[in-house]
Amino acid sequence: MDKRTVGTTVTVVMCVVAALGASAAMTQVVPADDGKPAAHAKTTPPTPPTTLPSPSRSPAPSTGPSTGPSAKEAPLPGGQTPGPSSSARVPGGHAGFTGTLFEGEVTGDHFCTATVVHSPGRNLIVTAGHCLLAGQAGEGGADFAPAYADGRAPYGTWKIAEVFEDPHWSDDTNDDYDLAFARLAPDASGRNIEDVTGAAVLDTTGRTDEAVTVTGYPADRKVPRTCTSRAVRLTATEQRFDCADFPVGTSGSAWIAGDGKIIGVLTGGDTDDVSTSTILNDYAAALYTWATGGAAG
Repeated sequence: MDKRTVGTTVTVVMCVVAALGASAAMTQVVPADDGKPAAHAKTTPPTPPTTLPSPSRSPAPSTGPSTGPSAKEAPLPGGQTPGPSSSARVPGGHAGFTGTLFEGEVTGDHFCTATVVHSPGRNLIVTAGHCLLAGQAGEGGADFAPAYADGRAPYGTWKIAEVFEDPHWSDDTNDDYDLAFARLAPDASGRNIEDVTGAAVLDTTGRTDEAVTVTGYPADRKVPRTCTSRAVRLTATEQRFDCADFPVGTSGSAWIAGDGKIIGVLTGGDTDDVSTSTILNDYAAALYTWATGGAAG
């Protein structure tokens, strides 16, 4: 299956989180120093946990994060106020909380798409698991540029601090778990990204078979591609989206339903005109819970 990222090999360093109790913990990974995506580096897989752990060891939610308002909301350009499913609008009509991942600097190559997802820390993005490989954060690591277009990043760039992946993907490359959340460090002014761009709410109830709007960044262009079509269930774990011209670089694009919630994340497809996503259900809810430290949305 086509994993729509630039096919560049990188050296990666696997970071395995210590087990909680008798369960294997999920892996925290960040892009390697050059930030370039490549085929996932396989290691000897641990025994996968039955349920994904969170710091509080509480059960993962089955309905996704809360849509309640945040206690602190900073104004957006034009006087807008960001909320869990609001965003500044940018030229071309797509949401300001969608952007692209770069190899360290906006002047470099971009390789995947990501979206700000509402979280208690107001600092989380969601993308495909294969977009971010094992390694260490730091200088030269991946940056996220929301609303990037024509060589400009109107909201600045945000450094990835920590990445969360299900071990079914990070160790076994099981396509049914090809999903990642990444925590972003504050910008130079100390702001969290959601306070600047707004965010979309994650829905982990297994929704599909409805219209979705998808915005992705082809790797060979400086502008995004947006299309609305219908998500169609293929199997119990996979859904499909048919829309022309979603090539390499659009991996990680959020599938946003009519109510503004994320119900899919582009992971691949047989051609540029056919894209796929996992069904976001309990596994995605557990991963989100772990990425947010078990806090309510």
